[in-house]
Amino acid sequence: MNSMYTFLNDEEGATAMEYGLLAALISAVIIGAVQTLGTQITVALNTVSTAMGNVTN
Repeated sequence: MNSMYTFLNDEEGATAMEYGLLAALISAVIIGAVQTLGTQITVALNTVSTAMGNVTN
C-alpha cells in the first residue's frame, strides 16, 4: 500500500510531460511564423522581380 502512495505522489514524469508540451507549443508557433513570413517574402520577391522585368533600358 505504501508503494501505491509513493507512485501516486511521484511528480518526475509530470515535469517531463510539461517540457514536452511546451516544446510542442513553441515549435507550432515557429512553424506558423515561418509559413507566414515565407509567403510574405515570396510575394515581395515576386513584386521586385516583376518590377525589374518591366524596366526598359
